[in-house]
Amino acid sequence: MNTANMVLGVAATNTIKVGAYAALEAAATDLGATDGGVELNVSEEVKEIYVDQALGPVGAPTIKKTVTFKANLAEASLENLALAFGQPTAAVSGSTFIFGGKTDLYDYRTVYLNVKGPGPGTRKYTIHKAKIKGDSSQKYQKDNVTMVPLEIICLYDTTQAAGDEFFSVTDTGLDTTPPTVAQTTPADGSTTPKDAKGTVLWTITETNGVDWSTVVYGDTFQIINTTTPGSAALVAGSITYDASAKTVTFTPTSNWTASDTLQAIVSTGLKDAAGNRLATTYVAQFSVTA
Repeated sequence: MNTANMVLGVAATNTIKVGAYAALEAAATDLGATDGGVELNVSEEVKEIYVDQALGPVGAPTIKKTVTFKANLAEASLENLALAFGQPTAAVSGSTFIFGGKTDLYDYRTVYLNVKGPGPGTRKYTIHKAKIKGDSSQKYQKDNVTMVPLEIICLYDTTQAAGDEFFSVTDTGLDTTPPTVAQTTPADGSTTPKDAKGTVLWTITETNGVDWSTVVYGDTFQIINTTTPGSAALVAGSITYDASAKTVTFTPTSNWTASDTLQAIVSTGLKDAAGNRLATTYVAQFSVTA
């Protein structure tokens, strides 16, 4: 028996989308960016055939082929943890992940891996029938950030066309469209209640993924208190990024002060997964109720 292995590693900002089996990409859930690229492993096992009076093998048919993909998810959401442990989406409810027995032991998925192509474009791996191998470890950290290791077993899908039973690879042209952003809560020019920690929500419009590393409060995203122009200052708080909804939410550290005026800024440092920057700095205004 001979085994041939091929490993393909693409070190780039990649995104993974996972849907129900046979789901289209538009219906799949965006799990966000990966860290360190995506690794493809193809193992082919062959059987050498010998006949009388032949010094070497006269044939070597393939008797087994296994295909796996590995990646480290850079966003350790509960949904990503559940997926990495092979648990169903129903295992996550609100802010709680419940680990237990599975009612569906098969639980097949369709997975879309979007990576940087060999040229200026992008490359998409479509895994038609996948099984998430649920034996992950959550100890791996990089730069004090927990990564979620994901291993995907690519199954043989008999519903696909001949020759396309495992996965397909599609190269597309360069994404040159910059992302756009809008402040949706509170809307530009409106108000937020006083004496409360009302959140500020930005919605990013982008066909592909967003480069999560460029979503940084105090840098690409800022809330400035402009009540006294001569001493305008950054409002203390933090932001969270929802990769699926492509939204950024700011939560202030303290309650909003009555009658304050504020300016919300998103700089051109914000980038999508293809490296396109926000075309112009986005600025919105809002105030606190009296």
